[in-house]
Amino acid sequence: MPTTFAVVITNYNYGRFVLEAVASALAQTRLPERVIVIDDGSTDDSAARLRQAHGDDPRVELVFSPNRGQLAGFANGAARAEADVVCFLDADDLWEPGYLARLGALYDARPDVDFVFSDLQRFGLSNEVEAFASDEEDLGHTVVMTYLTGAWYGASTSALSMRLYWARRCTEFPEPFIRMWRMCADGCLVMASSVYGARKYYLPTNSVRYRVHGQNGWYANRTDVSDYRESLAKRCTVNYCAAAIGLGPDCAAMLPLEFATKPSPPERELARYRDVMEQLARDPAGVHPLDHLPAPRSEAARLLEQIAKPVETETSPALPPEPEPEAEPVRLPASVSFISIGRRSPWRQPRRYLRDILRVMLQKPNF
Repeated sequence: MPTTFAVVITNYNYGRFVLEAVASALAQTRLPERVIVIDDGSTDDSAARLRQAHGDDPRVELVFSPNRGQLAGFANGAARAEADVVCFLDADDLWEPGYLARLGALYDARPDVDFVFSDLQRFGLSNEVEAFASDEEDLGHTVVMTYLTGAWYGASTSALSMRLYWARRCTEFPEPFIRMWRMCADGCLVMASSVYGARKYYLPTNSVRYRVHGQNGWYANRTDVSDYRESLAKRCTVNYCAAAIGLGPDCAAMLPLEFATKPSPPERELARYRDVMEQLARDPAGVHPLDHLPAPRSEAARLLEQIAKPVETETSPALPPEPEPEAEPVRLPASVSFISIGRRSPWRQPRRYLRDILRVMLQKPNF
């Protein structure tokens, strides 16, 4: 059976844009089963425009709800969807006609893939491209890396899709999180899906159009305060989801197993996992999600960040690095045979490396 799609569009005071978003969803060459528009208590003419254009349209379900924010709208839409996959679309964005066909071909061929995200082409006041990588990539599972470092495996709202189970699970949060994610709730979907264990896939389609118009809820309002709140919300979401499934710091021992779920990881992903494992081996307390926080915007905050960095003094000079002996590269076992690393790397004996990490964790379980 071909994969079926439901489209969830959340709208707040984007009456001048929302009909274009709905039209782009209905113009897909592979039609969605239903387009669900959640109007989040708009105070402009959104309701009148939507009722006039789609009040009697059986393809479109209009939902007018009190204002509770974007995550509440996502949850409302996911609860109403009955298709195999839920795709999210911001009310001020657009899709090219072939977008769902590209997604459908992947979901049809890969029933093991739970979450697919794409690239975005900005238009309007910006023409930049938002892309996770240059080529498509099976990211496998990302639970441990996201929990330990807060790594981002996703995209903005209009480029996100996931199977119905995951759409409902990743929007089911208590009221404090609903309030926390009134805006930028794509961050909640991305982090929750990673920690809960969705298998992720990056599929560049060149079919998602992200409109930059000067009044975007996220793009036009980036400040130190918004960065702080968003970073806090992401970490709280990771912690909440981890606690819900019994995930703790000892999951770091599973990094090699998680890496093995990625069929052909690029050098970037290899370096990410290698660096975290080597850091864990040196100092189990040294791995934390602060590595992925945005840079401070104000001069005072940047100065504080510089002060917090360790500096070398004349009384304790840095030791020169130990010279590496020349050696032929040693290859890893067959499960990761595409990797070739020098002899002194701990990856040369992954079983022993994993054993040493486990020993450290048993000695220091609360890093």
